[in-house]
Amino acid sequence: MKSKKFIRVNPHLPVNNLRETLDYYRDKLGFYDEWAYTDKNGNETDGGIRRDDMRLLFGEAPDFVITISSYPKSRLPLMWFVENIDEIFEEYKTRGIEFADTLRTHPYGLREFAFVDINGYYIRVAEGV
Repeated sequence: MKSKKFIRVNPHLPVNNLRETLDYYRDKLGFYDEWAYTDKNGNETDGGIRRDDMRLLFGEAPDFVITISSYPKSRLPLMWFVENIDEIFEEYKTRGIEFADTLRTHPYGLREFAFVDINGYYIRVAEGV
């Protein structure tokens, strides 16, 4: 008999435009294995993408994006935990990502940097020290 165990969380993030979001995560952030659900009217409404073990799910809901991510004081922050953050930071510099916070070590035991994606999500990329 299997024991109880929590494995991961994958929030289904609302986005302004699903196709633009998938393209951005693939072309700008280096993700792959994208998929999209097309409704009976031919519109892509839900999709996902991954990079290594991290999977992201998106649903097109522009009104909801405005509510949770369009104002600097109310942005929804996301934390991505990675390995070898220095190489990832350099990769993202090469890819032309505009950083909201540069790579540095914090007193709470994380080395991290941050950027804002095309939907206004404040993404903190971190690694334990």
